[in-house]
Amino acid sequence: MGEVEKSFKFLGDCAEIAEKLQQNKTFIRPTINIEVSRKDYPILLKEIENFVRVRVDKTQETISISISDVEFIFDMV
Repeated sequence: MGEVEKSFKFLGDCAEIAEKLQQNKTFIRPTINIEVSRKDYPILLKEIENFVRVRVDKTQETISISISDVEFIFDMV
């Protein structure tokens, strides 16, 4: 299990947050904006590629992914 957590360091945290938000029926369509440092952004993009198994356009400075009906928007800063 440690290997899975290591493989999806960023998205694992997002999945935990999404799970918590899904338990609270007050939130209908949660959207979370997260700023990611320029240094960590390529690592995040690689993780997303591995998760969705689709090539990600690495020239984009903003990318979004939905996990359990929660949209996470990542911006490179």
